[in-house]
Amino acid sequence: MEIILKHKSGKKWELHQEIRHVLHNKEEIIIYRGFPTDLSSVPKFLWGVLPPYGDFLLASLVHDYLYTKNKSRGRKFADKEMLIVSNKINKNKIDNYIRYFGVRLFGWYYWKYYDI
Repeated sequence: MEIILKHKSGKKWELHQEIRHVLHNKEEIIIYRGFPTDLSSVPKFLWGVLPPYGDFLLASLVHDYLYTKNKSRGRKFADKEMLIVSNKINKNKIDNYIRYFGVRLFGWYYWKYYDI
């Protein structure tokens, strides 16, 4: 699936089409056109090793959506879903798990304070 984003400013992007995605629990979510995202929330000094975009982009969008628009499921659910989607579409399992452990360790800040 091709994902089309429009750059807004800084690390802010906007989804340029609607994406329908079925979660591992069989629930369908619709990430709406215009949805704001910061891609993968990786500190800039790590971009050479863990770029904020790539094969895991769908996982990042699903994760951002669950963090901001579907908090009722909880942070752990959103983080797990990101890993599941990443493992389906990104062959680099080491990268997937580094990102997963990153959101498990530091995602609380975004969960509590940050609105994309």
